[in-house]
Amino acid sequence: MRAFTMYRRDMSNAPHTTEQKNDPDKPQFEGVVFSDGRVAIRWLTARGSTAAWDSMDDMLAIHGHPEYGSELVWHDVVVGAAQ
Repeated sequence: MRAFTMYRRDMSNAPHTTEQKNDPDKPQFEGVVFSDGRVAIRWLTARGSTAAWDSMDDMLAIHGHPEYGSELVWHDVVVGAAQ
């Protein structure tokens, strides 16, 4: 699995309310890519939700938004590690 966080650094021209977006220094959503390539995301905005996608390409086609200065940050995930 791979975990990621999506930031949107410039949503100044986006038609979203403060309930639909976070400040540029806070993540918009976080997610995970499973070993079979499927993706789950969790919105971190005031109106949060969870969604599943068949692939990263599918998710980014809807939520990538390069016009908002989107930045995808990857995080290391250790699966099955001793606690």
